[in-house]
Amino acid sequence: MTTRHWCTGLAVATVLAGAALSGTAAPQKDKIHEVRVQDGLTIKDKLAVGDDRDREAKDCYCKVYLVRMHADKTYVIRMNAANENMIDAVLRVEDKDGKELAFNDDAPGENTLNSRIDFKCPRDGVYRVIATSLADNQTGDFTLLIKVTGK
Repeated sequence: MTTRHWCTGLAVATVLAGAALSGTAAPQKDKIHEVRVQDGLTIKDKLAVGDDRDREAKDCYCKVYLVRMHADKTYVIRMNAANENMIDAVLRVEDKDGKELAFNDDAPGENTLNSRIDFKCPRDGVYRVIATSLADNQTGDFTLLIKVTGK
């Protein structure tokens, strides 16, 4: 059985028009991520002591990213832990009101503890992508990757 987690607070970043070719962004509070069609979005981050905690699983750290997405496009969203022994990655996508639209604990068919969501965006807007862990108090580096794959 998989436990679902809920995050409070925000840790967000933006990719500006002149950003690096890789689409890599540094975390900045209250900014909106733009997913570049040509190379996607890559954010290197970490779950750390002192980060916000999940709303339900109070002993799990989380990061929340605001990401602008477009209707009828499919986004592949990945959370890859630098060390799977330190983080059992969990991803969620929520709408602006906090309603869960997608959830993943272990990437389907990949025999890994990393997480992957294939998300078909229902409407243009800013969505919350939540990166957290399955087990309590897990910390460590991870990479959040978001690529547009449809339309």
